[in-house]
Amino acid sequence: MGVSLRLGRFNSPMWFSFKHASAQISETQNIIVALHDGEGCVGYGEGCPRKYVTGETAASAFEFLQKYGGAAAEAAKSLEELQNWSETHRDLIDDNTSAFCALELAVIDLLGKRQNVAVEALLGYPSPKSPAKYTAVMGDSSPLKMLAMSLAYRAYGFEDFKVKLGGDLQRENRRLATLPKSATVRFDANNLWDDADSCVSYCRQLQRDYWAIEEPVNAFDAEAMSNIAQALDTRIILDESCICENHMAPYVKNAKQFVANIRVSKCGGILRSIRLANYCLAHGIDVILGAHVGETSLLTRAGLAVSQGMHKPPLAREGAYGRLLLKQDICEHSIRFGRGGILHPERYDFGHNSGLGVTVKPDCIEWLV
Repeated sequence: MGVSLRLGRFNSPMWFSFKHASAQISETQNIIVALHDGEGCVGYGEGCPRKYVTGETAASAFEFLQKYGGAAAEAAKSLEELQNWSETHRDLIDDNTSAFCALELAVIDLLGKRQNVAVEALLGYPSPKSPAKYTAVMGDSSPLKMLAMSLAYRAYGFEDFKVKLGGDLQRENRRLATLPKSATVRFDANNLWDDADSCVSYCRQLQRDYWAIEEPVNAFDAEAMSNIAQALDTRIILDESCICENHMAPYVKNAKQFVANIRVSKCGGILRSIRLANYCLAHGIDVILGAHVGETSLLTRAGLAVSQGMHKPPLAREGAYGRLLLKQDICEHSIRFGRGGILHPERYDFGHNSGLGVTVKPDCIEWLV
């Protein structure tokens, strides 16, 4: 293919900061890969390294891409060769999923543009046409701020809510009281507790119905998570504990207790996310398509491609905020949900646009290499 690789970062302030038990975020932290083929085609990819999720940092992601990005891109002259390189270097990618995600998206975008087909056609899937419904995600904000956000989400027609837990029980119940009574609610603890008993004691005192808790204890503590599911008669959503297939083995025997939260960046790109999602579904574990706070429209578009490759629709979707959260999006046309949290793919004509089908603004990227 004869490509040249450029690396950059995209930073945009957010309209409001987002806090949870592991971090507080007020601007994007995204890495960007651009692949130029010398004939006018450019493919773009994005990754969101989060140390508290995959152990990656922006520095480690750039180190990976500087060391392996050029060789991987040169090897990926077709979809089959991309898959072969990915499989050959699986262990390396497992430790650098967000970095590889940025590279893989750029390769797929470029391949689609060179062949003049959309990413789904390139991968052998139908184009996204059905409306996609997204979740309202609430950070660990004050009761007053949460009331304001809850009213805004309610006015916008949201029915599904994900709420970050903070660990202060009295404050928590004041926060939860602001949610619409009719809403479907799940919690995200971001590995808040060290043991199952602490989690169970706390959650039994929450004055709100919910159907699941995400990552309540330390990542990969399968025994504690199963105990929590049984004690609270709830489902456990796996996020930091679910990055690749070999992480899922401890959960298969009690599959109905668990739900996998698959995020494209966290899981290493479109192809690996599809494979992981279908592995989970084949073993009876339902799937949520998640998102990192601060993702741009590039990763929102990638998430839509993942859903097209899944054997069963996701239980829920997260993300697609676009410029509703970011003061600046990397794409000219911000891909985002509308009223009711519903994203209408036909508005973006993905099936008739090549590659990822988005127009990236290169001038808003801080190029490093």
